[in-house]
Amino acid sequence: MNNSYEDSVKTGITASLKVLQCYRWLLDLYVLDFFVENHWKMLPRSWQDSFYDIDLKTLGHILMGVPTNQMLPLSFLALLKTLNFLCLPRQGTYKSSNEVFFVSDNSKFRNLFLKHVKLKKRHEISLMASVVHNVALNSSCDSVIDFGSGLGHLVRMLSYNYGLHTVGIECQYKLTDDARKLDLELEYTAKKYLDEEKVTHLPRPIHCNETLSTADQLEKLTISSSISNHGLIGLHPCGDLGPLLMKYFVQYDSAKFICLVGCCYMKLSDTGYPMSQFVSRHDNRLSYPAREIACHANEAYFNKLCKGDYNHLKVHAFRAALENMLVDYDPKLKHSPIRSVKHTDNMAFESYCAIALERLSLPPAESLNAARYGNLAHIHWKRVVVLYTLRLALAPLVETLILLDRLYYMIEHGIHCEIHAVFDPNISPRNHIMIGKKL
Repeated sequence: MNNSYEDSVKTGITASLKVLQCYRWLLDLYVLDFFVENHWKMLPRSWQDSFYDIDLKTLGHILMGVPTNQMLPLSFLALLKTLNFLCLPRQGTYKSSNEVFFVSDNSKFRNLFLKHVKLKKRHEISLMASVVHNVALNSSCDSVIDFGSGLGHLVRMLSYNYGLHTVGIECQYKLTDDARKLDLELEYTAKKYLDEEKVTHLPRPIHCNETLSTADQLEKLTISSSISNHGLIGLHPCGDLGPLLMKYFVQYDSAKFICLVGCCYMKLSDTGYPMSQFVSRHDNRLSYPAREIACHANEAYFNKLCKGDYNHLKVHAFRAALENMLVDYDPKLKHSPIRSVKHTDNMAFESYCAIALERLSLPPAESLNAARYGNLAHIHWKRVVVLYTLRLALAPLVETLILLDRLYYMIEHGIHCEIHAVFDPNISPRNHIMIGKKL
């Protein structure tokens, strides 16, 4: 890894930390406390004035980079420019010599890999499989282990379509059993479209049950003798599982490459972030709300604002007004867990309250003067949405910091590592694949 690349990563981390420290007051808040803690007054005065009555469609255009006639504070414009410069690109940056291909041109055969798979997952496994295959070829590696393999859709494509030896590790026995059934179903149907001998020689995935908590467990896994030098892959492993795979990767020589797509940053423990010594030496705190919002779908959200599709967002104001009412009634009820209340465009606050209060076994809405709090929600709901949207604008920088921390952890262990946007962010918001290779 050349020094200029390492220095650029360090510079990106340092700058990202400074910006996030500057805006912790915005990242760390819970929107449900909007009225309880008077969040609007926390915004700089120039922001309050600019966003007080802003059309939400205009705000969506601003954050999507569409020119508008809206006058904006210089500090906000500077923030947008800074975010644009520091955040990892979210449009495709991975150039592969291998396009997504199938061993048969028959469309019915190709559809075998997409059967039982939702649209988002279809998009992910097709592109992920192509990237993994390409990296495996470049690493002279014909085996991969997939962690959190679920129903085995990814390993199935890597085995039957790309001819790699694969192992899927999954903690749920039911998913493993179903994955094996889907393998057999594919083999049976594939004989209609491929030469039977060819089907017979395709490597069948191995599915294992294991709950992982330490990197040492991976070394002790009993798997096929065909899996020696191998790559590690994880398509949205939850919480600390991703960092665990990285620790195994740097520790054991038999792992030749890793392809990892992050997810569920709010579930990271102190062992999952920070990972690098460099970030550990800085003020690196990322609160739960900051890590949670980094998992949201910005592109889809901003596009809806641009199209005027935002009335359903009133629910944020309803929840904030309900929180205000609960805290006034009994401060001990602050942040009481309430399952999501299904909201419709025509739902009144009183109706929303009735459902929530019943779940909490509290007096009916009328006795708690719900109408007064509902009036707050009615008057200020767009400002609640503005605050939520401003937090979302910072979310890609939080994810960038987490990913750069992981990248620099690899650099510290002498491993070549890159991060590329591969998936369409409108379909799959966590769309970056970290690729590490031992040269």
